[in-house]
Amino acid sequence: MVFANESEYKKIMQGEIEPFLESIRKDSYTESFDGEKIHLEIYEHPDEKGAVMVLHGFTESAQKFREMSFAFYKNGYSVYAVDLRGHGLSARASSVTEKVEEDDFECYAKDLEIIVQKEILPKLKSKNFYIYSHSLGSTAALLYMINCPDKVKKVVLSSPMICGNMGMPVGVAAVAAKIICAVGGKRVPAPGRCVFNPEQSFEESDATSKARFDYYHLKRVNNPLLQTSGPAFGWVNASLKARDKILQNANTIKTPLLVFLPQSDKQLLSEYTKTFAEKASAKVICTCGTKHEIFFSENDTLQQYCEDIISFFDE
Repeated sequence: MVFANESEYKKIMQGEIEPFLESIRKDSYTESFDGEKIHLEIYEHPDEKGAVMVLHGFTESAQKFREMSFAFYKNGYSVYAVDLRGHGLSARASSVTEKVEEDDFECYAKDLEIIVQKEILPKLKSKNFYIYSHSLGSTAALLYMINCPDKVKKVVLSSPMICGNMGMPVGVAAVAAKIICAVGGKRVPAPGRCVFNPEQSFEESDATSKARFDYYHLKRVNNPLLQTSGPAFGWVNASLKARDKILQNANTIKTPLLVFLPQSDKQLLSEYTKTFAEKASAKVICTCGTKHEIFFSENDTLQQYCEDIISFFDE
């Protein structure tokens, strides 16, 4: 698949890719372990050689990954793109759409377990089930694999969120989050994070493709459900517990892993990602000239990125 260049991106997305996906998409609202509904975009391939579960990052949605979903479909894969709880069209613990309130990341793993059992495995036409994940989606994928080993053939972790950049030393952030939660502040939004900025510029973003950033940002401006922007302190505290569990269990994960590291990542602390990759014996690809959102790179970089993923799945 050849990806669109900057000048043609909007035209191709609106005129070809989005209409095609719309024509074959099935939307599912799967009831999870606690009765909450988790939304999926499903694209079943008639000649499926495998199925890919797509897991977006923090404050994102399945809609942000439609170009990647299209790429997987065109390469012969059925696609199950999930809106993680607190995001997109899935259930939310907070009535404030900009804020994510989750006190235990095990909810993400349990959601995935239900989705895999109810939605994916019963429809799988082959034994080839894969996960493609970004950032928070990678955290969810890893917790799922720790709890449910041997379900997935291979997993891609793109800029995986092992430990987020808190804007202060990790130890200080951990103590602060614990104290705030202990005194009843679990639902308090992290300062300056839980407010959607419709005027955000491309230069401030984690993308290196302006056309891709502009296209999805306009969707966010026009849809309040896509304006998720930051965490409550309970979520921050839960993310640190998830980090510890993942690092402690990294060497127990036997599923083949491919980790993509961007050249520059202001969202994550890369030393934790590298430690995890070494413990898990993961294959690592460092992508030059990229930021946190490698999937929002310009077409030449994106082409190589996708080829590396498909080759990893196919080999």
